[in-house]
Amino acid sequence: MSGSGGAAVSVSSALPAQEEGMTWWYRWLCRLSGVLGAVSCAISGLFSCITIHPLNIAAGVWMITNAFVLLLCEAPFCCPFIEFANAVAAKVDRLRSWQKAVFYCG
Repeated sequence: MSGSGGAAVSVSSALPAQEEGMTWWYRWLCRLSGVLGAVSCAISGLFSCITIHPLNIAAGVWMITNAFVLLLCEAPFCCPFIEFANAVAAKVDRLRSWQKAVFYCG
Protein backbone atom coordinates (compact mmCIF):
# COMPACT_ATOMS: atom_id res chain seq x y z
CA MET A 1 0.00 0.00 0.00
CA SER A 2 2.69 2.49 0.87
CA GLY A 3 4.52 1.75 -2.41
CA SER A 4 1.50 2.73 -4.50
CA GLY A 5 0.94 5.87 -2.44
CA GLY A 6 4.55 6.94 -2.97
CA ALA A 7 4.21 6.37 -6.69
CA ALA A 8 1.07 8.49 -6.81
CA VAL A 9 2.86 11.33 -5.03
CA SER A 10 5.80 11.26 -7.45
CA VAL A 11 3.51 11.17 -10.49
CA SER A 12 1.41 14.05 -9.20
CA SER A 13 4.46 16.19 -8.45
CA ALA A 14 6.07 15.41 -11.80
CA LEU A 15 3.16 16.55 -13.98
CA PRO A 16 1.49 19.64 -12.49
CA ALA A 17 0.85 21.24 -15.88
CA GLN A 18 -1.37 18.38 -17.02
CA GLU A 19 -3.31 18.50 -13.75
CA GLU A 20 -4.01 22.19 -14.26
CA GLY A 21 -5.52 21.48 -17.66
CA MET A 22 -2.92 23.44 -19.60
CA THR A 23 -2.50 22.50 -23.24
CA TRP A 24 0.90 22.11 -24.86
CA TRP A 25 0.58 25.29 -26.91
CA TYR A 26 -0.34 27.35 -23.82
CA ARG A 27 2.73 26.06 -21.98
CA TRP A 28 4.95 27.00 -24.94
CA LEU A 29 3.26 30.39 -25.22
CA CYS A 30 4.00 31.06 -21.54
CA ARG A 31 7.60 29.90 -22.02
CA LEU A 32 8.00 32.13 -25.08
CA SER A 33 6.63 35.13 -23.22
CA GLY A 34 9.12 34.45 -20.41
CA VAL A 35 12.03 34.31 -22.85
CA LEU A 36 10.91 37.47 -24.66
CA GLY A 37 10.50 39.21 -21.30
CA ALA A 38 14.01 38.17 -20.29
CA VAL A 39 15.50 39.43 -23.55
CA SER A 40 13.70 42.77 -23.29
CA CYS A 41 14.76 43.09 -19.65
CA ALA A 42 18.39 42.40 -20.55
CA ILE A 43 18.36 44.95 -23.39
CA SER A 44 16.72 47.58 -21.18
CA GLY A 45 19.24 46.86 -18.43
CA LEU A 46 22.10 47.24 -20.88
CA PHE A 47 20.82 50.64 -22.02
CA SER A 48 20.27 51.63 -18.40
CA CYS A 49 23.92 50.92 -17.61
CA ILE A 50 25.10 53.46 -20.19
CA THR A 51 25.09 56.47 -17.88
CA ILE A 52 27.17 58.14 -15.19
CA HIS A 53 24.53 57.93 -12.44
CA PRO A 54 25.30 55.12 -9.98
CA LEU A 55 21.66 54.25 -9.26
CA ASN A 56 20.95 53.78 -12.96
CA ILE A 57 23.96 51.50 -13.28
CA ALA A 58 22.82 49.47 -10.26
CA ALA A 59 19.30 49.19 -11.71
CA GLY A 60 20.73 48.07 -15.04
CA VAL A 61 22.84 45.38 -13.40
CA TRP A 62 19.81 44.25 -11.41
CA MET A 63 17.74 44.01 -14.60
CA ILE A 64 20.43 42.00 -16.37
CA THR A 65 20.66 39.65 -13.37
CA ASN A 66 16.89 39.17 -13.38
CA ALA A 67 16.97 38.47 -17.12
CA PHE A 68 19.67 35.85 -16.58
CA VAL A 69 17.65 34.09 -13.86
CA LEU A 70 14.53 34.13 -16.02
CA LEU A 71 16.41 32.68 -18.98
CA LEU A 72 17.95 30.07 -16.72
CA CYS A 73 14.50 28.99 -15.53
CA GLU A 74 12.63 29.13 -18.83
CA ALA A 75 15.24 28.31 -21.47
CA PRO A 76 18.19 26.36 -20.07
CA PHE A 77 19.45 25.68 -23.60
CA CYS A 78 20.47 29.36 -23.74
CA CYS A 79 22.92 28.70 -20.89
CA PRO A 80 24.82 25.53 -21.94
CA PHE A 81 27.97 26.60 -20.05
CA ILE A 82 26.18 26.37 -16.68
CA GLU A 83 26.16 22.84 -15.30
CA PHE A 84 23.12 23.18 -13.05
CA ALA A 85 20.86 24.89 -15.62
CA ASN A 86 18.88 21.74 -16.44
CA ALA A 87 18.38 20.95 -12.75
CA VAL A 88 17.03 24.45 -12.09
CA ALA A 89 14.73 24.25 -15.11
CA ALA A 90 13.40 20.87 -13.97
CA LYS A 91 12.57 22.28 -10.54
CA VAL A 92 10.84 25.30 -12.08
CA ASP A 93 8.83 23.06 -14.43
CA ARG A 94 7.41 21.26 -11.39
CA LEU A 95 5.91 24.50 -10.07
CA ARG A 96 2.31 25.37 -10.80
CA SER A 97 1.64 28.28 -13.11
CA TRP A 98 0.50 30.63 -10.33
CA GLN A 99 3.66 29.82 -8.35
CA LYS A 100 5.78 30.68 -11.38
CA ALA A 101 3.89 33.96 -11.77
CA VAL A 102 4.51 34.90 -8.13
CA PHE A 103 8.20 33.96 -8.48
CA TYR A 104 8.66 35.99 -11.67
CA CYS A 105 6.78 39.03 -10.41
CA GLY A 106 8.70 38.94 -7.14
